[in-house]
Order: sequence, then C-alpha cells, then structure tokens
Amino acid sequence: MRNLPLLALALLSAGAVTGAALLRDRPATAAPTPASASCLDEDGDGYGQGCSKGPDCNDHDPGVHPGAVEVCDFKDNNCNALADEAPSCAAPKLNPARVKVPAGTFGMGADDGAPDEKPVHTVSGAAFEMDRYEVTNSKYAACVTAGRCTPPSLSSSKLRPQYFTDARFADYPVIFVSWSQASAYCSYAGGRLPTEAEWERAAKGTEGPRTYPWGNGAADCSKANFSGCVGDTDLVGRREAGASPYGAMDMAGNVWEWTADYYDPGFYAKSPAQDPKGPSTGKLRVMRGGCWVSGASSLRTTCRKAELPDSWAPNVGFRCVYGGAS
Repeated sequence: MRNLPLLALALLSAGAVTGAALLRDRPATAAPTPASASCLDEDGDGYGQGCSKGPDCNDHDPGVHPGAVEVCDFKDNNCNALADEAPSCAAPKLNPARVKVPAGTFGMGADDGAPDEKPVHTVSGAAFEMDRYEVTNSKYAACVTAGRCTPPSLSSSKLRPQYFTDARFADYPVIFVSWSQASAYCSYAGGRLPTEAEWERAAKGTEGPRTYPWGNGAADCSKANFSGCVGDTDLVGRREAGASPYGAMDMAGNVWEWTADYYDPGFYAKSPAQDPKGPSTGKLRVMRGGCWVSGASSLRTTCRKAELPDSWAPNVGFRCVYGGAS
C-alpha cells in the first residue's frame, strides 16, 4: 500500500522527542493470533508480546528471535540490531568511486503506480556522477568536524542508543538529518542533492520499465533492507544483488533519500522534457527509495514521498550527485 505523507509526528528511536517527523512506512499485517491468553506470538517461535520467553523483534518470521543462530541471510536473526555479523558472513568491500550515469532518455513515472506517479513522460538528461552509497556516519562526521555541517538531531538509531558516534556504525547511513542538513553536506562534498529525474534515472536506467533498481523480480532481504530484514539501518553496500544498472547501492530500502525537488502531485503532467528540476516553489520536498520500515511498494523506482524539509527521522538519509545540468 502506498505511504501517504505527513500522517504522524513521532519517532521510532530511543530518546525520541515531540515534533520530529516519523515517516509512516509500516506495511499492513494480519491481526495477531494469540498463542495463549497472555502471549501474542504470531510466528509460533515462542517469543512475542507477553510471552514467557520474552518479546520478538520480528513476529512474522519463526527463524528470527532473541537467541537464534545468526546465519548469512541479510537479516538480523538474533535480534541484536545487526545483520550477518557471524564470522562466516563476508562483509562487502566498499568502493569509494562514484557511479557514472550517462546522458540518456527514459520514461519517468508509472501508469500503474500512485496518482502522483502519472503520467509516464519522456525525460532526457545530461550525464552526472552519483555517490555509490548513501552518505555514511563517518563521511557526515567529517563535515561536522570541518564546521560545514551541524550534527544529526539525535545520535541514536531505532535500536541502538549510540549510533552516529559509534565506530561500529561508521559505514552505516547517517540519519536524523533534515533537507537543509543534507543539502549543506552535498555542498561541502562538492555536489548537490539529485533532482527527482536524476534519482529515478540512476535507479532504473534507460532500457524501459524497471520496478526496482535490480529489475522486476520480487524484493527480498538479499536485495534491499526493508520491513522484516533488520528493523534498523544496515551497512551500506551489503546487498550487491540490489544494485542499480549503474552500480548505485541501496537505492531501494535502508533509508529514504532526500532529493532537491519541491513536491507537486500533478507536476508530471507539465514537467519539462529536458533535465526537469521540479516546481520552483513549494512547502514539501520529495524523498525516494523506501527504507528499513517500508513494504515492497515503497521500494519501487517510481515511488515518491513528500515531507516537510525540516523533518528528521531514523529512516531518512541522502546521497549526492556531481555535475549534470542543474
């Protein structure tokens, strides 16, 4: 089901404060079937709300619960807020090179998507480069140290009391940053936030309709960090099977990504055909890509999400682009 903007103003994170935006992204689930009068255990693994073994971090997968054996399946099996931390699981070797997106023409939008994804319209754009990964805690911290960025509004994440300043999460996406903070970082890095058109072309290429960055096959935890995989952010670049046609990683899932554009639900009907930059004014900005809370629908390359630019949340980050026409 498509996620509508601005329906909640609370945080999922420990230490949450009133007034920060929680972006509604929770997929619909069936009503729980209690295992007993006091234990709500939907997946039958003995863990759940009010159960003697304790709560479950994912009550829709019997292989995921506290004390489970960690296996290499891109999930947090043992509910410790980490995926694939077993010694037998190989961590990806991160490539610092940006991805190159050539000049090209593609069909932007989806006629079978939400109303604001219609109509499909032909867009041509100049070549540009893009961050291969979402901007990480370590990269953003360097900008803070240089005095060019302000710290994230919270240093925690959903399940981790310390996140931004914890070296274990240096290569995880920075979160709790607003649109202006994201824009300031990109300027510091010599780039800018991508337009919607640039983001979508980088995510799906120019060869025709492409539901997800990896193609049209169904979403799973090997391709994207979304609902049921980790329950929080994950290491950037872990899911090589989810790469876009140009090699950009995590363009589906992990964190929603700010773009440069203001939001107008009817903009596609009047969009310029060459390097569109979105409306000239507005109150909301557009995010793309879905996140760790999302259902599969939000991972689609054409999905648009609007939010107040001052919002910050544990499921929102960004990446930058360099060059191009903007």
